[in-house]
Amino acid sequence: MKNLFDYTFYRTAKRHFKSDGAKAFTACLSISFIVFLYCASIYYFIINLIKFRLSLFFDKIIFVFIAFLIFYVVRRKYKGKYFVLRDKWIKETKKEKLFGEVLIVVFFFSPLLLMFVIKFLFK
Repeated sequence: MKNLFDYTFYRTAKRHFKSDGAKAFTACLSISFIVFLYCASIYYFIINLIKFRLSLFFDKIIFVFIAFLIFYVVRRKYKGKYFVLRDKWIKETKKEKLFGEVLIVVFFFSPLLLMFVIKFLFK
């Protein structure tokens, strides 16, 4: 797959096109959530590596700030890109679509797996 972020955006936007339209809010939210999970994994890895603890309040503030920042960046990156990406992947075969869906599922669950590995390492 050429770019898994773009493909995930396209497939999610296509699935929710009737409700979201070309703005693809749900697709932006999905990409943002996946990126946020990766960032949270990295954050926990660094915090556990340097053995530095913040209060729960500051952790929440940091996470909310990171989440909004990620959503803003993703929204800007994919603004008006649905039709461009649709033209790129409109002629997929059923086999390519199935393979793409499997990649998206793996892409979605890989940050969760990363979190479990980090939790296991710093047990």
